[in-house]
Amino acid sequence: MLDAALEGKLKRLMFLRVVMITTLLLIAVYVETVSETLLRVNPLYFLIAATYGLTLLHVLALRLVMAGAALVYAQVVGDLAIITGLVYLTGGTGTRTGFMLLYPISVLSGSVLLSRGKGMVLAGTATLFYGAVLWTVRQGLVPPWGLADVPSMPAKHLVYSIFVTGVGCATVAMIGGYLSESLKRAGERLEVAAEQVADLQELNKVIVDSIHSGLLTADAAGRVLHVNPIGASILGLRSGAIVGRTVHEIFGSVLLEPSALKARARDRGLSRLELSYEATGAPLELGISVSALQTAEPGREGFLLVFQDVTEVKRLEHEVRTKEKLAAVGEMAAHLAHEIRNPLGSISGSAQVLMTEPNMSAEQARLLAIITRESQRLSAALNRFLFQVRPALSPPGPVDVGLMVSQNVTLLRNSPEVGPNHVVEFEADGGPHVCLADPDQITQVFWNLARNALEAMPDGGTLRLHLRAAGGSLVLSVRDQGRGMGREEQRRIFEPFRSGTAMGTGLGLAIVYRIVREHKGDITVRSIPSQGTEVEVRLPLVAQPVPA
Repeated sequence: MLDAALEGKLKRLMFLRVVMITTLLLIAVYVETVSETLLRVNPLYFLIAATYGLTLLHVLALRLVMAGAALVYAQVVGDLAIITGLVYLTGGTGTRTGFMLLYPISVLSGSVLLSRGKGMVLAGTATLFYGAVLWTVRQGLVPPWGLADVPSMPAKHLVYSIFVTGVGCATVAMIGGYLSESLKRAGERLEVAAEQVADLQELNKVIVDSIHSGLLTADAAGRVLHVNPIGASILGLRSGAIVGRTVHEIFGSVLLEPSALKARARDRGLSRLELSYEATGAPLELGISVSALQTAEPGREGFLLVFQDVTEVKRLEHEVRTKEKLAAVGEMAAHLAHEIRNPLGSISGSAQVLMTEPNMSAEQARLLAIITRESQRLSAALNRFLFQVRPALSPPGPVDVGLMVSQNVTLLRNSPEVGPNHVVEFEADGGPHVCLADPDQITQVFWNLARNALEAMPDGGTLRLHLRAAGGSLVLSVRDQGRGMGREEQRRIFEPFRSGTAMGTGLGLAIVYRIVREHKGDITVRSIPSQGTEVEVRLPLVAQPVPA
């Protein structure tokens, strides 16, 4: 099939031909209307009708012909034949050039559509047509019509007229061919450049979309111009909801106002910042780098923001700090054990020996009993400290945690910690709930979480306990309707010696955290001030055999 570019040019050539021949038709009609000597049949109308007919044939051929050059030849040669007819009817020698000027125009159109060499062939064809019509008229083979002066003209004048026409057509063909080849080369270079630009744009898009960081550009006023898909995903918003808004409005921080952005873009020490971001989902910790965005157009500078979700990194950092503090507590417990255990054992042993004396008075016995009791209390406190530095023990074996929790719920409902305004709800799925765990330690986790939840509801409320198996893990959820906690308190909840109640020691949740981690589990806290807290413990389940 014809290539699209050549097909478009041929269509424009046909349109121009129709316009010209229609104009000629209107002129002929006007001349005959105002003329006093009207011809019975004007031959010009035959040429005009033939032109319309050829144009229709060209339209059909445009849909059927496979070779582009052949169709160009057919159209241009047809035009030359029509022009020759017009010259024959209206004159075209000497000072009466008439339609002879259309020869170079037609040759030019053909040379532009084809090559320089093929344009010279068309120039020779035009010259041959012109010479042929002059020769046939001079030989008397056809009536002279518009060429009535040809039979009487000297032969050298006719040769000169043919020569000038041939030179004109050849010159136009060479110029048209040169322009055509130049335009073709320029078009090829432009096409290559366009492909390179398209490839660079596609590569740039692939790179930007493949970066695992948010990428956001903004103008000098801090208004967002573009955000990559990863960035929109991190922010939890659609790209359309981000573009056009200010950076300060999107991130909700005064640290990203336009004046602050300019300062950060200028100073490398200020270019990096971390802030909390809250959208429709869970709160995130974002690390943001700000740099100046230089453009080729002066006055259109802006900012480039690269940001990442560092929530998990912050959580791990906090976990490391918590472990470091627990290690410090362990060192302190070891030191206390060294300093207290030996004197405490001596005091307790001495008191017990004195209590065996036969002449002991009642008052002395009472004092020695106090000494023994206080020694035991100090020993229990010392054991709690020692728990922090005790090496982790491997779980002894599979334990049905669901059965154990159910039994502890029964004890909890009947314990003095549950007041008259407290309601304890327990729900468990069908299981299985078997884990590799130490029953005593898991019981300690349950009671610490339950007591904390009840202490958070001194005026009463509902304590909801939920046990379920999900994705290879056992999930124990403890939810209260108490005072709740802010974000900063949640971040430090597992640190030792931090208690939300006046009577708490601040060791309960630290011990829970250590037990859960030793059992290769995980613990998370979700809390809203004045609405309550939910603590979720996850322990790995024992793989159950698949029934045959």
